[in-house]
Amino acid sequence: MASSPFSRGDRCARSPPPTPVPTDTPKPEPAHASHPQTPTQRNELEVISTPEIQNWMKTIDQYLGEVCVIASESKLNSEQKMRISALCRKIGHGTSQMAVQYQSVKMKAVLANSTVQRLEDQINISQQLQELKTTIGASIKPNTGSSFADMVKKGTNKFIQPLNLSSVAIYPKNKQTSSDETKSLVQKIICPEQMKLQVRGLRKTRNGGVIISTESKDDIEKVKKSMQTTNSGLTVDEPQKRKPRVVIIGVPSSMQEMEVFTCLYNQNLAEKLQECSLETFLSSIKLSHKSGKKDADTCNFIIEVSAQIRKALICKDRVFVNWSSCPVRDFTLVTRCYKCQQYGHAAKSCRETTYTCGHCGELGHSIKECPKKAEEPKCATCLHFKKPSTHNTGAADCPAKIMAENRYINSIDYGGA
Repeated sequence: MASSPFSRGDRCARSPPPTPVPTDTPKPEPAHASHPQTPTQRNELEVISTPEIQNWMKTIDQYLGEVCVIASESKLNSEQKMRISALCRKIGHGTSQMAVQYQSVKMKAVLANSTVQRLEDQINISQQLQELKTTIGASIKPNTGSSFADMVKKGTNKFIQPLNLSSVAIYPKNKQTSSDETKSLVQKIICPEQMKLQVRGLRKTRNGGVIISTESKDDIEKVKKSMQTTNSGLTVDEPQKRKPRVVIIGVPSSMQEMEVFTCLYNQNLAEKLQECSLETFLSSIKLSHKSGKKDADTCNFIIEVSAQIRKALICKDRVFVNWSSCPVRDFTLVTRCYKCQQYGHAAKSCRETTYTCGHCGELGHSIKECPKKAEEPKCATCLHFKKPSTHNTGAADCPAKIMAENRYINSIDYGGA
């Protein structure tokens, strides 16, 4: 007997149904194309089961079992054929519903997985940025002052405006008298409250003297009269102001001092300062020092000039030296002693016998020997004056440094600039 096409032979042996994937439904793209899903992730997404799919699978199994029973009968009548047709329609409808349900769940799972993946990526990026910020912060050295490169970056020059103060210098006739002794004596002789003085500063100088700064010249006259009428052994004099200094940045290292000065005059100032001859110009300019890297093609000329020449140079912003165009800036950097950490002198002329650490601010060792390098730095200069010191020694925003720079600026004769 010929085998029936509906018999449960090898051809009808059923295995787990394949996952239906409609060809006309586009697959959703992951949120980040740079993080494709691994094969394991894709396989896990295929194995998705819901109660609806499970029920349809049981029903399909039941219907197919009935089909097989009917097909095993030797003869098929019309009623059997109708039953087979109805059951097949139900199978087709059920399979379609199952596919729709499965695809809906799969789409939601893919979208949820993409969202989770995107959030994980954002968390990873955030952690990496935080680690990078920490690494960069640890590697950046704090700014300990303005460099010549900083001067160039500042752009267009701005005229320095020194405070409009009047000053008088008081020195002892006895050269053995110290500045502290002179200061104490002056404070005993002069009473600002009684004389109605507006004193802006009283600072010590070399040679045992002090300088008093006031808001007006009238106050200075009061101080002079008070000192002259007192037999105190002190002399009153007008403080001598320094000449301004400017820096010419990027001067060719091969050029000699006189060559540079001649170029400054002939290429930049000859027409502007017609009343000033080359000889007068050369007598009014002096090289303070050079700076820059050794063996470099260019260096920086720090020159001392008159107020008139300084104003003419600063107004130009850049000067021409032979074939070079060089920025020109006011030079107001103050010297800081790396032995005592105070401003106004260098280590070679320091009178202190012990070192002050530039990191922790303590006496008795240098910054190279500091045992507290792992701790937060303290400004040794501000610590000396019992001021807030939670910053690096020599930092650009250090109050002691700013005060020293302002004091230096006010000691310079800018000619009313």
